[in-house]
Amino acid sequence: MTPVIHVTIRRDAHTITPVAVFLHEVAILQTIFGQESIQNKDGKLLDLKSLTEADIAGEVALAENEFERLAAKYGANEDGLLVEQVYGKQASGNLEAVIDRLTEALAKKVSKASSATAATAGDGKTGRGGRAAGATAATAGDDGAAPQV
Repeated sequence: MTPVIHVTIRRDAHTITPVAVFLHEVAILQTIFGQESIQNKDGKLLDLKSLTEADIAGEVALAENEFERLAAKYGANEDGLLVEQVYGKQASGNLEAVIDRLTEALAKKVSKASSATAATAGDGKTGRGGRAAGATAATAGDDGAAPQV
C-alpha cells in the first residue's frame, strides 16, 4: 500500500479543489498548475519535506502499471505526455525509483514523529494525534484505484 496525501489545487482566485493523490503525482500537478498552486490542506504551499501524519489521507494500492495510469489520468500537452515530461520515458525506471524514495522518506518521517509523540505521551502535555479510523476507506474507490483529480 502506498500513502496518498491531502492536496488542494488553486485553479484560480475562486476555484480551489481538494484532492487526495499519491506523493509522486505532486510533481505532475505542479507542472500542470504551477508550483504555487499546489497547496496543503491548510492552504500553504505544499512542501513534501514538511509533510506530517495529518497530511496523509490514507493508503491505496498502486496500479499494476502506474506509468500508464498517470498517462491516462493526466494526458498530454503540446510537449507530449505529462508523466514523461516529469519522469522521463517509462523504460528509464525513474517513476518507480521516485515512488520508492518518496514512500520510504514519508514512512521514516511519520515513524520518527510518532516515536517522538509516543515518548512524550506519558507526560500529559501532548494532545491526541494521528489519522481518523477509516481514512483509508474514505480515499479509495470500490476498486481500490487512486482518487482522481
